[in-house]
Amino acid sequence: MNSEELPQSPWPQDMQINVEECWSPLTFLLFVRSAWHLDIDSVPRLDSEPDPGTSRRPADLDLDAAVQRWLAEWRRAWTHFDAADPAMRVPDEETRHLLDTLTDEQLWAATSTSTWPSDFWNSGIDDEAYGMWRTTMPAPLGALPENRVIPALVTAWQGGLTTIIQLPYLGFFAQRINREHLVVSRTTRNDPEMLAQALTLEA
Repeated sequence: MNSEELPQSPWPQDMQINVEECWSPLTFLLFVRSAWHLDIDSVPRLDSEPDPGTSRRPADLDLDAAVQRWLAEWRRAWTHFDAADPAMRVPDEETRHLLDTLTDEQLWAATSTSTWPSDFWNSGIDDEAYGMWRTTMPAPLGALPENRVIPALVTAWQGGLTTIIQLPYLGFFAQRINREHLVVSRTTRNDPEMLAQALTLEA
């Protein structure tokens, strides 16, 4: 969204704020956690549990290993929003191992965000049920909650904010994960007072 979409608005002419309403690697993993009843309390609960459809844990699933894989992929998915770092760094031990043992094609598959989440989850997830759940996440067509908090939004943008990430977390949730990105629950984004409060957060 930008000022051209709001004629005669108080938005600065060059202000642009992106809204990620249902970024698929994160929402897919949230769906998996719910559908497979994975005990992961370190990530907020959902405002409503999705209909899993025919999703079921595979019969031979190592539950502890699945939880650890889920957490690893969850952390990895968030790196999509990391600020660009132009500094050259020495690869850590895990990265050196990947560089030493994988072909170029395997290395791309292991590090590219386009491969997340991994194929590990496919055998037990109903893609149609997941797709139907995702369609319920965005705000109603034409309703831009940010229009109701423009002064707070302008201040946050002046402080570096470029992207609001909406996730279907339960109740009020707001976290500025870095200078450019603010994560909010659907409840927070659709409540002007909550959203204005969230926009005051700093990384």
